[in-house]
Order: sequence, then structure tokens, then C-alpha cells
Amino acid sequence: MAGLSRADPLRIVQVAGSAEWAGGEVYLLQLAERLDRARFQLSVVCPAEGPLVHRLQRLGVPATVIPLEERLVDPQALRALTRHFTRERPQVVQSHGARANFYARLAARLARVPRHISTVHNSLYDYPVSPFRRAVYLALDRVTVPWTETIVCVAESLARDLVERSRVPARKVQVIHNGVDLARFDPAGADGGRIRQAVGLGQGPVLGIVGRMTPQKDHTTFLAALAGAKATVPNVRALIVGDGPLRQEIEAEAARLGVREACHFTGIREDIPDCLAAMSVVLLSSVSEGFPFTVLEALAMARPLVATAVNGVREIVEPDVTGLLVPPRRPDLLARAALSLLEDPGRARALGEAGRKAVEARFPLERMIERMARLYTGDGRDA
Repeated sequence: MAGLSRADPLRIVQVAGSAEWAGGEVYLLQLAERLDRARFQLSVVCPAEGPLVHRLQRLGVPATVIPLEERLVDPQALRALTRHFTRERPQVVQSHGARANFYARLAARLARVPRHISTVHNSLYDYPVSPFRRAVYLALDRVTVPWTETIVCVAESLARDLVERSRVPARKVQVIHNGVDLARFDPAGADGGRIRQAVGLGQGPVLGIVGRMTPQKDHTTFLAALAGAKATVPNVRALIVGDGPLRQEIEAEAARLGVREACHFTGIREDIPDCLAAMSVVLLSSVSEGFPFTVLEALAMARPLVATAVNGVREIVEPDVTGLLVPPRRPDLLARAALSLLEDPGRARALGEAGRKAVEARFPLERMIERMARLYTGDGRDA
């Protein structure tokens, strides 16, 4: 498609996969904040009320709730989404995640939207759902692939899944990595001491984790690693940032492991740079990831990082250079790696500094926004 030249902004409707607060929602908020409003008129459809809706409204971005989450296949929701597209007359619809991709592809076709872009933030093969539901998702995805122009994958591993396992034509798939706001996530401007004082962490070592409390993030492994680390460093504490459906179970697991008093659960926070600055070592215990913002943000903050070697994490972290990688579901190895950095501050500092340089060179937010803008305007597939 030739590049578009028009006086009016390009109308884009985003269809969110969730209204909660996790990587996909961070991605959408970055687009809402950084796309040039003289060139792009953005609005968002959210599947429910939630933190994303309120953050978008604060930015002055229209957010419409259409309940796409209530049933796996809901004709009424499909009709509502089709009517919304017909009324808004977008030139581009972009959707996020398996369910939203299915609804938006079909609704965009019915409403005669000129272009639809799908976005994949995590592998369908790793979704924490029943085998039946996963099979349905895969079938719906396969049937509706012809109705989307481009599938944006945030990681090379996700693109390989689509091409090699789902047999999606490679010409439809484009990798555009997530990016990190290097000005916001700047070690020089963060105040970790404020967080330590406010939460009551003291001056001792702190293991931290940032993420939505879902099965994918595997907080149980993080807590078991904390328990293992405490056996060697009794005064180690944990800063656990985020919320989600498993919070009650995770707090109960901390109590069962005897580490509840060492854990500080903050819920959802907007001062993530300060939270990261308060952590001696940042941990990621996930069993599956796309291209996690937590890892990008930890590296941008020059924090020493220990992460599980899953999916796109391996595309971000260079082992033993910008962070340490361990297999998933191995709390013993997660604890051992974290302790090695607590015991060797020089090595921890060197990893953090190398991590900052790596994301500066490879994953600045401006690059992600520029590539998405080129995709929206039809200026071709860039490298």
C-alpha cells in the first residue's frame, strides 16, 4: 500500500485484550502518549472497566467499554463492536491478544474497515487456559488470519510460533519489539530511598518483582527463591509490585513458606522507576513471556537482573553480560543466581551498567513508535 498523505489525522481504533494493567496495556498507553496527534487520532475499545480505561481518560484518549470478556464467542459483543467501527469509521483497527484479534478481525470485515492489524504479545501455545479453550483460540485465529493485513509480534520467538507452528504466511508477520522510555526509566532521576522508607524496607538487600499476579508470572517460584535466599541472607526482603487475580493465593503461599513478614506487597504502582531503584536485584520468574516491559525497564534502570530464559527474554538479555538467565520453575537456581549478585556488588553493578547501554542501543521507545507509525501510514515493512 502506498504511503498516505492527508491533512486530517489517520483514525485508528485500538481493541485492547484487557482493561487491567500488564504489558499489553503498557504498550497501548505508550502509543496513546507518544503517537503524534497531528497525524493520528487514537481511540480505544476496552473489554471491561479497569485501570487502562482510567489512564486513557487522563490522557484525553476516548475509551469505550464493549464487554468482549464475558463469553468465548458472544454474538452480541460482536454486533456492538461492528456498530462501533461503523460509527467511528476508522481507517485502521489494531487489536491485541487472541480474543480481541478474533472479534476485531470479524467486526472490521463486517464494518468494511480498510485495514486491520493484529498484535501478538504472547504465544497462544503458552496461554494459561484449558486445552479445549486453547484449541478454540487456535482454530478461531487460524480461520480469521486471512482477514488481517499484518500480524505484529513483539518478539522473534512469537513470530516463529506463528510461521512454524500455526502456518501463518511469513509475509503477514512483522516483528516490532517493545521499547522502553529511557527518559522516564533513568537511574539518575529515580528515588529508591523514598520507596524503601515508605514501605519500610530498611537498608538491607531487597529482591524485587514487578508483574501482574497471574499463573504466567509464577510468583510461587519467586517466593520459593526468596525463602531459599533467606536461608543464607536472613535479612533479605522482597518488594512485590503489582496486583491480579492470584494475589490472595500468593500472599497465602508467602505465609506457608514462612516469608510473609519479609514480603512487601505494594499493589499497582505508577512510580515503577523508583520501585526498581529500591531493589538490589530484580527477578523475573515467569514460565512464559512475550517481550516483557519489566525486563526492559529493569535494564534501563541499570538494575542487576535474574530472569527465566523464556520466549522473548532471551532476545533481550545477553547471559552473563546484561543479566543472568535460569530455567523456569527452578527456585533453587533463581535463588542461587540472586545470591551470587548480592554477594558480588561489583559484578551486579557491571551487569546493570551493561543492561542500560544495551537497551539504549536496541530498544528505545522512540524506535518502536516510529515503526508503528510507518505501519499505520502504509509506508511499508521496515527492518
